[in-house]
Amino acid sequence: MQSINPTCPQEYAKGFALVLLSAFCYGLQPLFAHFAYSSGADPVGLLLVRFSLAAGMMLLWLKAQRVRLPSLRLLGPSLLIGIGYAAAALGYYSASRTTSVSLAVILMFSFPAFVTLYSILFMDEKASWGRILSMLLATVGVALSTGMHLKGDLTGIGWALFAAVSYGAAILYGTAKVPPQNPLTSAAVILIGGALTFTCAWLLKGASWPQTALGWSSTLGLALFATILPIATFVSGSPRVGASDASTLSTLEPIVAVTIAVLLIGEEMTPSLLGGGAMVVVAAVMLSRGRTAQTVN
Repeated sequence: MQSINPTCPQEYAKGFALVLLSAFCYGLQPLFAHFAYSSGADPVGLLLVRFSLAAGMMLLWLKAQRVRLPSLRLLGPSLLIGIGYAAAALGYYSASRTTSVSLAVILMFSFPAFVTLYSILFMDEKASWGRILSMLLATVGVALSTGMHLKGDLTGIGWALFAAVSYGAAILYGTAKVPPQNPLTSAAVILIGGALTFTCAWLLKGASWPQTALGWSSTLGLALFATILPIATFVSGSPRVGASDASTLSTLEPIVAVTIAVLLIGEEMTPSLLGGGAMVVVAAVMLSRGRTAQTVN
């Protein structure tokens, strides 16, 4: 594989564009989900199709490139990460169905605060003033965002916080148990883990599928344009800009998702939601850059 020089301006510009495209594509999830739900799908059915299609496409690509999956020693931990991501997806998609998409997005992106708090309490990481300030900012942002919505949206808030904790747990587990390797093979196994998780959920409680051509087209778009494409562009772009800048650029995702919810889905953006969301995004940027700087040092 040809090495990438992140200090080259042309390579950095290419990576910058690829990571931005990845974040934008991930931010399209609420739009595809909105049309799928409108056609009769529920979160289990939608996510089962999403993960299954994405895993299938990824495996076909790996086979065409003659890339092997991880060894058996790493296969199990990677599948467990997939289960964690599946739980996060279930929480996020359930929240966006039972409460506003904007609120679900903001609460989901409080996960860096959970990761940092756990790392400080149980993994002996240093509790710097910057980290404490970031976690306080995220906490105040979440409180401000939910303050106007608590009466009618407790279920949705619970699902969104479950998503944030599950996503954070998957990140912590993956960092501790799975060494760096080919990111595309890891992504394939994680997608397989998600597909297996929702297959079990379907067998246990059933699922509802899209009932219209628009619904199935949206589900296919979710798998292709909001799963496979952003994975590929992020994996290609992040080495060109570095982990810290890639993490910062990825915060475009909640901005895109909230913008879609307001402009295309017709949700109302209240001042408290806007202010709280801005605090959560700023906290996420501070925490992600802080963690990356510590890792590099």
